[in-house]
Amino acid sequence: MYSPEAFQETDRDRLLDLVERYSFGCLMAPDDQGGIEIAHLPFVLDRDAGPSGRLRAHVARANRIWRVATDGRPIVAVFSGPHGYVSPRWYEQPSKQVPTWNYAVVHAHGRAAGPMSRDDLTRLLDDLAGIHERGAAEPWSTSELDRELHENLLRGIVGLTIEIDRLEGKLKLSQNRSPADQARVARALGERGSPDDLDMVRLMTARREDR
Repeated sequence: MYSPEAFQETDRDRLLDLVERYSFGCLMAPDDQGGIEIAHLPFVLDRDAGPSGRLRAHVARANRIWRVATDGRPIVAVFSGPHGYVSPRWYEQPSKQVPTWNYAVVHAHGRAAGPMSRDDLTRLLDDLAGIHERGAAEPWSTSELDRELHENLLRGIVGLTIEIDRLEGKLKLSQNRSPADQARVARALGERGSPDDLDMVRLMTARREDR
């Protein structure tokens, strides 16, 4: 990934925080014909499994990506964090600037193993439901599924485990601008106030406090 030094992010916890918060990622695996198999999936992050963490996900058994991904070749899962348009109006000298786009993204490089055992696949589905039902007044769980339906669903999917070898992060958050312009961008994002805007402000503040 092209990433000027100012935008590179290497803090493991910050990168894994982004993976957890924006856990619907894009799995990409090269095939033998020079193409790329791509699947858009909800992931579970096991952040304490190994130096860089571990990912778990499942795909339909009919999706050939799992066969390509589990033959030992390097693969990557891409997680897109907060992003948004930045207007020249927000800078001290608007007439000397052009529009741009700020964003945060994490690439998790590794190798996949699978299919999961039935017990591990069941645990993955339980974990996914538990994460995304969290906070509901009456959280749904897989225990509510009809048993026959549950078994049929398990037979129709394949679970994958990805040991993360390397995390690559890019946080393009106006770091290449003057402190005054960075403050103006952060203020404008806060005023626009979308969830992504506010997340970008939090990331900008955290990086500034690290310095």
